[in-house]
Amino acid sequence: MDENIKLSLALEKGLKDIEKDKIGLLKEHTLHRVLKFYLSLDDANHEIKIGRMYADVVLDNHIYEIQTKSFNLMRKKLEFFLKEHEVTIVYPMALNKVIYLTNDYGELVSVKKSPKHANPLEIFWELYKIKNFLLDKNLHFKILMLDIDEYRIEKEKTWKRRKGFERENQVPKKINHIYDINTTSDFKDLLLKYNLKEVFTSKDFSKSTKLNIKKATTALNVLTHLNVVERIGKEKNSYLYRVV
Repeated sequence: MDENIKLSLALEKGLKDIEKDKIGLLKEHTLHRVLKFYLSLDDANHEIKIGRMYADVVLDNHIYEIQTKSFNLMRKKLEFFLKEHEVTIVYPMALNKVIYLTNDYGELVSVKKSPKHANPLEIFWELYKIKNFLLDKNLHFKILMLDIDEYRIEKEKTWKRRKGFERENQVPKKINHIYDINTTSDFKDLLLKYNLKEVFTSKDFSKSTKLNIKKATTALNVLTHLNVVERIGKEKNSYLYRVV
């Protein structure tokens, strides 16, 4: 089945019980809910208890965990699940985003396209947090490059924050691309479109991949751990790398 047909069916199921007459007043965590239905339309496969932990989706003994950020929160689950199960972490990213701003009455204030477009290599920022699990053959990743509608609601100023808009919810609208990461060679394939030099520094890597230098350095740290790239020397104060 076409992936966007699957997503459309998942949206129908995931939003079934949500009032849609007031824009921006969708239930929280819609992205997570819809993606569970994308993975399995049968909610009998959702929120399955395994031992003392709950898995988002389980299909044929394969666990799927949807994680939008903070992979460090996965450590205890991975330590437990990976002993007896294959685990795929599903990582949704907003390739294109439309932002709906609403006031605290739920009235639409404005609609605008975000100038930001997610880079699949940004996953390495999160992978660093679970670096010790990355060489486990039972661990896989699925990166979903999505079109997303994001709803933000105006919040009054408090002693903790300034007045402004705060994200309330995200709704996936379209799948543009899927990156399935099952082996270290799949990580290498992620680099192919970036036209890296044969030998490069972290600054070169940052420039080619459009990652900021902090994220580029983190990505190279993880890629070196995975033996996808290797350090081959230094040039002044910079390490030299090449793809293995």
